[in-house]
Amino acid sequence: MKRIPILPTLIVVAAVATMIWLGLWQIRRAEWKEGMLATYAAAVGKDPIAAVPADDAIDGVAFRRAHVACTVTTAPIQQGGRNQRSETGFRNFVGCALADGRTMMADIGWSGISAKPVPPGKGAALASIGRLVPDPELGRRVLTGAAHPLPVLVVLEMPAAGYQASLPPEIGDIPNNHRSYAVQWFLFAAVAVIIYVIALRRRGRQR
Repeated sequence: MKRIPILPTLIVVAAVATMIWLGLWQIRRAEWKEGMLATYAAAVGKDPIAAVPADDAIDGVAFRRAHVACTVTTAPIQQGGRNQRSETGFRNFVGCALADGRTMMADIGWSGISAKPVPPGKGAALASIGRLVPDPELGRRVLTGAAHPLPVLVVLEMPAAGYQASLPPEIGDIPNNHRSYAVQWFLFAAVAVIIYVIALRRRGRQR
């Protein structure tokens, strides 16, 4: 009876087990993401809420419209985007302090590539209904140094003077590739097993 090498076999088994675990983890992530996106989709058609809720309730109102009143705390930061007519230009974001001391982000509106509207200065008041969109990555750019940063963006439906309303992000823009990642991990595990079996057979013939 041909002996199977113990150490290489243990290494392959551990690697395959890890790949399978990663695939199962991606499936769980996919189920979580699908539930989150379903919650977001349900929020889109609901009536606006009266104000931005407490931090621990933000996830429950993502993509819902809200009445927002805040005070500008930063100069605008631009990012490529579109207006309501799908024209290409720039979306403009500022930090905006709420009455309770938290600072969120506000999309004050869209501007054309060659347009140079005068942005609202620090201390300017903004008040509008807008859609609440979680965006931690943008928050790291806009809310640097804020005492109580809230990584949520409100896309104002009534933009600042000189700007046009931006086209809000869509739920479909949020990536959800976890199931495809799971398939990749399972394939990696299967390939590892096949390669190792072939290696064992060649080793046996050589002996």
